[in-house]
Amino acid sequence: MSLLTSDGATVRAFADAVLREAAETLDEVVPVTLAVIGGVLAEAEPGSVAVQGADHGPILLWATFAGRRMVFRYNVMTAMIELREDTPEGYPLRLFGHRSLAMDVVNFFGTLRREGRL
Repeated sequence: MSLLTSDGATVRAFADAVLREAAETLDEVVPVTLAVIGGVLAEAEPGSVAVQGADHGPILLWATFAGRRMVFRYNVMTAMIELREDTPEGYPLRLFGHRSLAMDVVNFFGTLRREGRL
């Protein structure tokens, strides 16, 4: 079940959950988590951001970018935030981790915005 609140409160809940799960790799995970939540706040359609708690799995962050519904999930085993389109299952469309360059994250979210203007 999704919980819809203000976009800021929602991404904060996701970030808090990710950082709790990443206790052992916190130094690697904090910068990428901040970059991803910044991208979500800057580029997601207002009001489309929602957190879905999982009973036996990671918390999910849903958001819509240029009409495309995306889901973010933190993977404890890889210490990466995974991005998928329309479903939390299957192979990730994009991985965000400690080796992600800041410009790659900016370009990714900017591409989603530009796709909506075509």
